[in-house]
Amino acid sequence: MAVPDAPNVSVDEAAVPGTVRLVDLHHELHGVSERGVIILVPQPTSDPEDPLNWSPWRKRRAMYLTHLYTFVIAWASAAIYSILVNISQDTGLSVATLNSGSGTMLLFFGWGALLAQPIALTFGRRGTSLLSLLFTVAISAWTAYAPSYAAWVSTRVLLGLVGSPIEVVPEIIVTDLYFNHERGHHIGIYMLMLTGGNYLCAVFSGLINDSMDWQWVMYWCAIINAIAFVLFFFGFEETMYYRNTGFEAARSDSSTDIGTLAPASTSASVSEKDVGKAPGAAQETVANARREPVYPKPRSYWRKLGLFRVIPEKPNQFLAYMYLPLKNFYTYPLVLWASFFHGIAVVCFNALNATASVILSSPPYSFKSSYVGLAYIGPTIGAIVGAVWSGVINDKICLALARRNKHGLREAEHRLYAAVIMCIIPPVGFIVWGVGASQGIHWIGLVFGMSMLGFALTAGGGLMINYITDCYKELQGSTMSSLNVMRCTMAFGFGYAVTPWWEATGTQNTFITWSLMSFALFATFIPMIIWGKQLRARSTHAYWTEVKSGLASYH
Repeated sequence: MAVPDAPNVSVDEAAVPGTVRLVDLHHELHGVSERGVIILVPQPTSDPEDPLNWSPWRKRRAMYLTHLYTFVIAWASAAIYSILVNISQDTGLSVATLNSGSGTMLLFFGWGALLAQPIALTFGRRGTSLLSLLFTVAISAWTAYAPSYAAWVSTRVLLGLVGSPIEVVPEIIVTDLYFNHERGHHIGIYMLMLTGGNYLCAVFSGLINDSMDWQWVMYWCAIINAIAFVLFFFGFEETMYYRNTGFEAARSDSSTDIGTLAPASTSASVSEKDVGKAPGAAQETVANARREPVYPKPRSYWRKLGLFRVIPEKPNQFLAYMYLPLKNFYTYPLVLWASFFHGIAVVCFNALNATASVILSSPPYSFKSSYVGLAYIGPTIGAIVGAVWSGVINDKICLALARRNKHGLREAEHRLYAAVIMCIIPPVGFIVWGVGASQGIHWIGLVFGMSMLGFALTAGGGLMINYITDCYKELQGSTMSSLNVMRCTMAFGFGYAVTPWWEATGTQNTFITWSLMSFALFATFIPMIIWGKQLRARSTHAYWTEVKSGLASYH
């Protein structure tokens, strides 16, 4: 059997993207002493500078700084949500205008990734992130001096453009550093940092506004991003690595997952009890069927401080990376669906942010801005629970389903079983928050509703990022951009519609409608579990053709 590289090849299970052999159930791999080991996907090289072979601390340091970067950019982008009423009173701009400006920012977060992602994939993750931090410092400070409509929208547009790398670069770094069975956990933490930055900043923004003023909220955004820039500059090393020699290596990664294309002696595996130990232990389990090449010496610390890095052997596909995310929508229907699902989760987040300041500042609650900010502790807790659900728990669900499956195969759709909770928590959250507010229930009830909506963004985003990464791992960079373009475009449209919709139909009717809509749209995960693999199989030839042409996001 061969992975299809020509139009007239039969498609079988080993070629379908997103189907991998995750567990050796029947002791079929040579050199493995126990059944039930986890197979390492992708297989690492013997190069100690291969990020898959880095020491646990070296990996953790890179991820800690990546999470810090995500957190502070998210903080700067959402710092205004708990003080919208205060900014409106001071600048004369209506809340609807401020919300529409935020919607424009989210639009450019998505579309800006079409440029950020090719830069990161071609020239490196480090420089892309550092420039993002630096420009965010300047734009955050400028926002304090932008009281006019034109200036306000300009700051939001630019903040979206320079902050857009957080939508794609952290996900690429996770793929650089970790094996398939480890990624869900780290994507869950990434989503927590993304949403935690959005929610926690609201807590501190309210306190800062009451003790200083809203301009100082912007100054503090600049300060924390400046601190993160310094830490990232001296502590983060580039994770971009050219691991294979093109299509053949990418193909062998997928084919040996099934165990039908290559001899078992070429498959890397590690027992569950060894997961998380030093990569050297995992590296020793790889039985090399061929002599390994001689790798260059590690770069010195000072050379690692360069902004960008060019790897001569790595194909330059910069322009292709820019249009691939849009092409993915019709080439891979699952990408379009996952983007839409993720977009609905973002709408839950936007619905909360657009209404929280107004509802909690009005009777019968009459919260001052610091209390509005403190109410965001609720969605922060919800975001933590969502990260655990879409990360650690989802990884365990996938591993359990792979053990029950034929030959230990892990299907990408195993990720979707955890999506059942999205049909329960977000719709109930809309009812508790919106209908509860219209009926004047105790503020503790509203905070509980906020926590459920906080859960929605982290859990929904984490599930879809993991699912699409599992479906099309070689094209992970471009598919992540696709997700972000769609979800941010949906957020942009909702940002313009949310306030007029709310004012026209009233709080209770509006949130009942949103609850029913979210339930119906999140329930689409059921047909995807049933027919998702068929859709993946139909795209097999197109997928491997793109990988063969050198468009793989990682090598």
